[in-house]
Amino acid sequence: TAAQMWPSCGESGDYESKSTYEANLRLLSSTLPKKAASSTTLFATDTVGNVPNVIFALALCRGDTNSSACEGCLVTAFQDGQEHCTNNKDAAVYYDSNPCMLRFSNQNFLATTVNEHILVIGSIESLMNFPKLLLFTLLNSTAQSAVNSSRRFTTSRLDVSSFPTLYCLMQCTPDLTADDCAACLRPYNQYTLKYMDGKKGGRVLGTRCTMRYETFPFFQGDPMLRIINLATEVPPNNNTMPIITANPAPQSQSPVEAPPPPEAQATIQELHGM
Repeated sequence: TAAQMWPSCGESGDYESKSTYEANLRLLSSTLPKKAASSTTLFATDTVGNVPNVIFALALCRGDTNSSACEGCLVTAFQDGQEHCTNNKDAAVYYDSNPCMLRFSNQNFLATTVNEHILVIGSIESLMNFPKLLLFTLLNSTAQSAVNSSRRFTTSRLDVSSFPTLYCLMQCTPDLTADDCAACLRPYNQYTLKYMDGKKGGRVLGTRCTMRYETFPFFQGDPMLRIINLATEVPPNNNTMPIITANPAPQSQSPVEAPPPPEAQATIQELHGM
């Protein structure tokens, strides 16, 4: 079966087939995957063409993947973006298990740190007697760790006796400052507690930061953070929510060759506590 993906199609106009915009998109798709895969942070941005056919693009691979899997994923993402957001000048592509995300647009979103194309996806399964404090602790501690990491990326495991073990991954685009990354992830607590309260797993996907949690380990390597203490309370939430898409139906991605096995990972010192 084809791997699942979530396309998010923008509303900034369409391009014609065989147009300059399409040619610029083809050029980007031949250069950006390699550029991201050869960067130490598996991240790249680029701008191709001139107004009105200029395209701004951003590609980010998960911090626990390797460069060959990253490049293969992004090549597929360009195909999927054009296939599922046909002739759309603005599209973002997210995957269930493939380790990358991509956005391209005729709008210069690279000039801002605003997080867009936000999707909230909760697991169908519920977990009984799952206190909000557990989820808040997981999200809050993992976000702090991601914000303070040079790559803006952290994986974590929460072990608190008599509760299920939880695993989490958070990542911002590495060009964000620590403050911008914190601001991007801050509303994710709110979305998660609102849309995934009691759910066995879920994710919030955006073009500037992403979050996923599960009751099983889903990332490569050991957790970078171990959380063993619960937060004291869930703070009240008075913020207004921006526009997000909750639980969009997944699509099937284009067929792609199996990626090579991940390279051995450097062990990262586990950080204990909060």
